[in-house]
Amino acid sequence: MRTRLTLLFVLCSLTVAAQKLYAPLGQAELVCNVNDLLPTHVEVNGSTQGLAIHGNYAFSMHDKGQCVIIDLKKLRFVNTFVLEGNTGHCNNASFGREYYTKKSQFPLLYVSECRGARACYVNDITTTGSRLVQKIFYSGEEINGPCDWAVDAKRDLLYMYCTVGKIRMLMWFRLPRLKDSDENGEVHLYLKDALGSIPAGDIKIPQGSLVTDNYIFLPEGVPSRGTALNVINRHSAKQLMHIDLTQTGIEPEGVACYKKWLYLSLHTPAQPRHNIIYRYRID
Repeated sequence: MRTRLTLLFVLCSLTVAAQKLYAPLGQAELVCNVNDLLPTHVEVNGSTQGLAIHGNYAFSMHDKGQCVIIDLKKLRFVNTFVLEGNTGHCNNASFGREYYTKKSQFPLLYVSECRGARACYVNDITTTGSRLVQKIFYSGEEINGPCDWAVDAKRDLLYMYCTVGKIRMLMWFRLPRLKDSDENGEVHLYLKDALGSIPAGDIKIPQGSLVTDNYIFLPEGVPSRGTALNVINRHSAKQLMHIDLTQTGIEPEGVACYKKWLYLSLHTPAQPRHNIIYRYRID
């Protein structure tokens, strides 16, 4: 099985060129510093991590499970709370299409644990709280270290952003449904369940991830070692853009789409209230 996996990854690597192609993003615009929207009494704990958007609402995740919600249309603070049962790093977040019930306010929210358990926490979320309704794990032995998860809701796919050997990879699976959970409310995925994989490129320190119709967006790095936003073609894995963000002096984290804009969330070290959000027009 490991030989098959290695061969698959080597073949993918050989067929992907690093040439620059059509650039899909316009110039960055500052959206806000979330600190400016927060009432003075609101406390935020944990570094800014994943970002998910549904409707006009942006859900900014923080290390150890705090979620800060803002209204992107009105640029105002909505609420904050700690996700039920989540003490993970919350490195990535994205919405699926399945709803917990017909009365649920939003589709299920998938949040990466990213502390070594290779888990994705599935949440029924509202603007006032959440409940943990499923856990998804990668239980194969092929990858090194932790992994992140990103939902491609349009195609009902779940992408695992991981490392195999020294190669950053994106592997995808059919997105599990709630009914697929075992008696413990868990789903365990293995290499045999994978539908495909592509190399993610020369990513030194992975951050968030986002899969859209044509593009995969991958922030990377920390200020002391350089930061960037990478854009790759979803179909060919060719790199389209490598945007150097080092000059910002802060760390890129979550990415999400909203009305033909790509939103990028960055965290300011030791100042969790100061969550800076930029956006890029997607051509």
